[in-house]
Amino acid sequence: MPVLLLLMALGVFGYFLWRSRTTTLTRNCRWRLDRGADEWYCAYCGGRARGGVDKSPTCCVQTSNSGP
Repeated sequence: MPVLLLLMALGVFGYFLWRSRTTTLTRNCRWRLDRGADEWYCAYCGGRARGGVDKSPTCCVQTSNSGP
């Protein structure tokens, strides 16, 4: 039983490590899909990124730390 708990803890740690390295989104990123223009826009900073429904942004395009 302790071995199983250790494996689960390592798995959770590995998942969070993987997620932190594959995205640069900040907690302020609020991406919304504009279907008419076929692009994503950030409701927080106004950034825009091209892509379709299945290509959501993984990088923050905010240039400054100040919001709108």
